[in-house]
Amino acid sequence: MLIAIAILAILVATVTPSVSNILTQNRITSDVNRLSALAQHARFTAINEQLTVTLCATTDYMDCSSEWRNAKMIFIDTNSNSKRDEGERLIATSDPIHQRNVISGVTDPILFAQEGNSSIRTTITLCPDNQDTTFATALLIALHGRISIAIDSNDDGIKEDLSGDELTCE
Repeated sequence: MLIAIAILAILVATVTPSVSNILTQNRITSDVNRLSALAQHARFTAINEQLTVTLCATTDYMDCSSEWRNAKMIFIDTNSNSKRDEGERLIATSDPIHQRNVISGVTDPILFAQEGNSSIRTTITLCPDNQDTTFATALLIALHGRISIAIDSNDDGIKEDLSGDELTCE
């Protein structure tokens, strides 16, 4: 009986960190995928409708916020003022990022022009709350509008930003 308990204890001690790592990776991946889908939708809408579309964080679905941890919205921004005015159509929304994830790299709204160009070149980094950069990932948005998710191009275990520098968790 004691041997069985000892074996069980060893298995639990071995498996628990792996499960924790999988859950952390899934949280980060889920948030970056949702953000990517929202950015792709904003860009597609701008091109398809030939209008300026804004993607930003929000607390009330009217005004943009600088805190990208909050919910996000995309809307037709006819006067390009990064504020959802009367008559400007709300296109889509998303929930805030997971409470155990940290987001950095962007505070301003992102506007997509009718050609699909982005108003800013940015790396939006998502990290777990323990700041472990091996789990860090990012949404990369180029000025010409290309949207991609960071990859680890040199196989060192850490993904890179738009400039090729390793992602950091702040």
